[in-house]
Amino acid sequence: MALEDIKEQDHIVKYLKSILRKDRIPPMLLLSGRKGTGRFLAATMFAKALNCVNSTDDCCDKCKSCVAIEHRAHPNMIVIGRDADVVKIEYIRDMINASFVPLNNGYRVNIIDNSDKSTPEAFSCMLKYLEEPPERTVNILIAEMVELLPETIKSRAVELKFRSLSAAFIKETAKKKGLSDEDAEIVSKMANGSMEKIKLFSSKDFLKKRKIFIEYLLNFLLDEVIVSKLLEEWKNFSGSNDSISNAKEFFDIFATLLQDILFVSVLHDTEHITNVDALGFIADKFAFVDRSKLHKMYGVVLEKNQALLTNAIQQYILLDGLFKIKEVIK
Repeated sequence: MALEDIKEQDHIVKYLKSILRKDRIPPMLLLSGRKGTGRFLAATMFAKALNCVNSTDDCCDKCKSCVAIEHRAHPNMIVIGRDADVVKIEYIRDMINASFVPLNNGYRVNIIDNSDKSTPEAFSCMLKYLEEPPERTVNILIAEMVELLPETIKSRAVELKFRSLSAAFIKETAKKKGLSDEDAEIVSKMANGSMEKIKLFSSKDFLKKRKIFIEYLLNFLLDEVIVSKLLEEWKNFSGSNDSISNAKEFFDIFATLLQDILFVSVLHDTEHITNVDALGFIADKFAFVDRSKLHKMYGVVLEKNQALLTNAIQQYILLDGLFKIKEVIK
């Protein structure tokens, strides 16, 4: 792949190709936006272009350098934090210690993924390095929650904001994976502008389990399912050995359902709902709802999602949230 193959981020591609042509490469880039919108892909393709021997404003994707970077085997590129829950100071130190004059008159490219998850010590170490980066070195930070980055780091970077992907693009991608038009439509809504979980969403087994779980959630809101049974079904759906893990994912799904009920029952809007396959159920069972109760339940979800940012126990937060929502329902 090359920069020109990155979809739905034309403003990003245009900028990167422009600075490549002019050979005016900033020492630090910040790629912000949701996961699954092409941030890491763009960082990798830019590293390719900076080291490609056959092109001046993109990468040929064929030379030895391009192939090596594609397989993350090129000495001019290092990636840290890619699958990390926390970016530790050790990762930054390893990156710094591996720095050297780039080979073949190319560019050294340091990609720090999940940079917004860095510890205070990692940020401090990162800042010292970024204040005086080596020549012909580009540091690329990837972050979803830019507000968590220290201003002293953000101010040194050129920020490129990645947009959410269109539902039409995601739907076509899902159809290419063999889904029917109806299932692909459901996936395009669930994806919410991101390709992060498109492989999981495109599994027919996943869609079947999800539909069952959504029905349990809706019946929970009708006070027809108890908390323990809902958690049991969450375990079946999420595939977790712990029935009360993955609390944020649970609350995110819950939030979309509350929004859908509001759209259909209060605003009479059926075009902007996420769970399109539950439209009939919502229209039938939630024709009349108490708007104040919906707002209270949504408030609980927001409160618990905020609590998950702390070091509190996920299991307790999920259970406490569900019992509080149950109180509102009654």
